[in-house]
Amino acid sequence: MDRLALVADTHAYQAGLPRLLAFFRAQGIRHLACLGDCPPEPFRPWLEMDPGHRLYWVYDVYGPEMPEATGCAEALEVAGRIFLAHTRAILWTHFKDRVHAYQQGRTVARPPLLLCHGHTHVPCVTRYSPPFSRLLYNNDALRPEEFQARQACLTLAPDTIYLIVPGAFTLEEGRHPTFSFAVLDLLDSRIAMVSLTDLAALEAIELFPL
Repeated sequence: MDRLALVADTHAYQAGLPRLLAFFRAQGIRHLACLGDCPPEPFRPWLEMDPGHRLYWVYDVYGPEMPEATGCAEALEVAGRIFLAHTRAILWTHFKDRVHAYQQGRTVARPPLLLCHGHTHVPCVTRYSPPFSRLLYNNDALRPEEFQARQACLTLAPDTIYLIVPGAFTLEEGRHPTFSFAVLDLLDSRIAMVSLTDLAALEAIELFPL
């Protein structure tokens, strides 16, 4: 696996998802993770458009499940160091022992451990190092109508744990666009965080500028 796209919390919004999936495919992305509160129907074309595509599907206690996905569970481990769930609480329930083992490990130059979840709707990246965790990226707004488009590329350091929330790809309150997603570049250890208010801007997005 070289790159993994992260999408979460689409809720009832579906209109822009074909465009987003086409963008991922055009970028050469073959692995997609949906981090909960997403209906299965708009994502089935991802598996149908290319036999090499993979879909990792996590859900909360209310579902919905997607049995035909590459992986489907309340929490998933991908590539040995990426942990997926809908909420931070579910992540911790399933993977706290793995997190503790990584924290206590003495090996150096390990790839970063990536804890990815949805639910909060606010795109953010946090370097997890209690008691002094550090927020590295955040794109919040007091009101949905004040949400701003933003893009960033962050380098992920070795021997570090990160909490990653791609944000919601939806219409807040049914009318305010908050089109957020993230793409992990595992080969070069970096992440692209993208928030849009107009999907026409997808055509100009460069995930990892040189």
